[in-house]
Amino acid sequence: MSKSRNRRNRRLQSAKRTRRTSQKRQLRTEQLENRQLLAGNLFHNDVMPEDVTEDGFVSPADAFVLIDNLNRRSRGESEDNRGPGRSTDVNNDGHETALDALLVMNRLNRAANGGDQANGNPDADRAGRPGDDRPMNDRPGDGEMRQQTDAVIEWNDLFGELLVANESNQNPGYASRAMAILNLAIYDAVTLASGNSEDTFYEYGPEVNLDANVRPEIAASQAAYSVLSSLYSDQQEMIDSFRQEVFDRFQRSPVTADSIELGNEIGSQILAARANDGSDEIGDYTYYDDAGYFQPDPLNPDVPVWGPAWGEVDPFSISAAADYVPDSPPDISSAEYAESYNEVKELGSVDSATRTADELEAGIFWAYDRTGLGTPMALFGDVLETIAQQEGNNFHENAALFAQASVAMADAGIVAWQSKFGEQFWRPVTAIHQGEADGNPLTEGDAEWTAIGAPDGGDDIVGFTPQFPTYVSGHATFGGALFGAIREFYGTDDIAFDLTSRELEIIAENPELEAAYGLDLEDVTRSFSSLTEAMAENGRSRVYLGIHFDFDDLVGQEVGQAVASSVAPEFIVSRPNNGENSNGPGPGGSVGQGPGNDRPRDLRANQLAGFDLSAFASRPGVDDSGRLRYDQLSVDQIMQEDVDRRMDGRPLPNAAHLDMLARDQASRREYSPSYEDPRADSPEGDDDPGGNQLPEDLTEYWEAITPFFTEV
Repeated sequence: MSKSRNRRNRRLQSAKRTRRTSQKRQLRTEQLENRQLLAGNLFHNDVMPEDVTEDGFVSPADAFVLIDNLNRRSRGESEDNRGPGRSTDVNNDGHETALDALLVMNRLNRAANGGDQANGNPDADRAGRPGDDRPMNDRPGDGEMRQQTDAVIEWNDLFGELLVANESNQNPGYASRAMAILNLAIYDAVTLASGNSEDTFYEYGPEVNLDANVRPEIAASQAAYSVLSSLYSDQQEMIDSFRQEVFDRFQRSPVTADSIELGNEIGSQILAARANDGSDEIGDYTYYDDAGYFQPDPLNPDVPVWGPAWGEVDPFSISAAADYVPDSPPDISSAEYAESYNEVKELGSVDSATRTADELEAGIFWAYDRTGLGTPMALFGDVLETIAQQEGNNFHENAALFAQASVAMADAGIVAWQSKFGEQFWRPVTAIHQGEADGNPLTEGDAEWTAIGAPDGGDDIVGFTPQFPTYVSGHATFGGALFGAIREFYGTDDIAFDLTSRELEIIAENPELEAAYGLDLEDVTRSFSSLTEAMAENGRSRVYLGIHFDFDDLVGQEVGQAVASSVAPEFIVSRPNNGENSNGPGPGGSVGQGPGNDRPRDLRANQLAGFDLSAFASRPGVDDSGRLRYDQLSVDQIMQEDVDRRMDGRPLPNAAHLDMLARDQASRREYSPSYEDPRADSPEGDDDPGGNQLPEDLTEYWEAITPFFTEV
């Protein structure tokens, strides 16, 4: 996919970009059982050992690779362990054997039976691995979860903690800019490390070594560490501690060192590119007394205005914020304005008789305005993580999704603040207090009117109005960009999800405050049937709190979605090129993505069910009698067919694939894919290699894999 706009405006420094010739990492082809691997085992995934293909998940694809290698070796062929995504030594004993396949299947078996998830617990089955001398009862149980090993999720989780811990920069501008820088660093690190230098967001100078053997997750982690250390230097101890925890999983090796060097350079160059973007400008603001102009919150008159110059910050992706600034709000003398005025006056009052408990709950749910909650970016980050994990994203997909959404929000925020301080339109509280001065016969002023406002952390339910002009709503604009970006990424609005709010948790923890609000919270989670529903409620919530007009919300959503649409083509899910230089996902991992594409999903453990094999009648490797010959297909072909099937909306017969693989390994010849134990056809003691007797070293494997299949 080509970029939608010329990237020369985003060139880092002045150095010309160096091009490289893609080179395959040459691996030795001798049989693995005769090769003892050294420290820094390139064939062992120390992050998640059973993730052979290194796509961020343990799936049937990992078994495909292992069994195919065993097949090849049994036929005297070299194993398919060349290039990226072939960490086939699961137990790290220096050999590739059926025990490695068994460990993968044990992991899938636990996931299928409600134990540890196939993408979240890399140490759940360490029995039999060298160096694990813990007593069995001290080892992680089947249901015990370790920290998520996706570097995108991990570092964004840390970012959420930093947003809360750092009080000096808890404003939506700094938070959205930092989130974009973080995720661009991760995205470019993953993209470069995966051998896709043409798809990076920024262009890089010769300081970046494009020929090194690197691992995307290590490079991404170091890039994230580099930028966060600069953006949140006051929280360096927290950042250092987290990095140590992450890097303890990686073995020291030249690959690790090169990956760290790449991550450092990417982080440094991105920080340099944004060093003079205007974000340090504070800007002065002078209040105007004329009707319609922004005024201080009468309940909090000493709170300084924030962000007069934020609308002039250089955008990340869009050409200019001015291109997206909307038309002016309704004239204060118009009937349209009066309708919006009267609505917020009624719905947003602290003593509203028309606002429902559910509407008030929604208003509080999305707030995140006060110091200590990390700004709305904290909640929006939770949205991204919730949907990414629910939808089964792998590491490379998350790198693209989080960068795309973060950049869309950051640029949308710049547009919103340019609109805010360009229009300087008054907030509802000022408008209602001065309603008699607006020249509109359809509005009636009330000098005593009080908005319920955004929660301020006190015991009084009367909150505050954020100190910047009202039009357009920052919340609604950020939300439009967020949910617009997610919709662009997945190509659908039809994503249902649940979300929990810390704002509601705080109220639920204080029964007196909960009673004062008139709420009876059964839980602190809200459910949404689509992205549009969540986006609309986020924007509308500001009207329920009495701090925005409905046109602030509706126009803000439109602006955010427009920005998201413009940003989307900049981001592509990286997929390792043939012969590229990383340990990224193998075939069947991430594919290129653009607006509207139906992206293939990774195989999931809960898909391990029987499929009607008649669907295979037209596939390559089927003989005249309809019997399948897996040995005529490569693992890459099998995995590519899964991609093609998903793109065509056809089911993934992954259990059937495993069945074919297991039977081919057992029989060494063509077979009929009926559900039966292949060992039953051979007389006891028959060692005919053309028969169905299971090789002795795979007996344990077959016993483990059999429960996965249902009769078809």
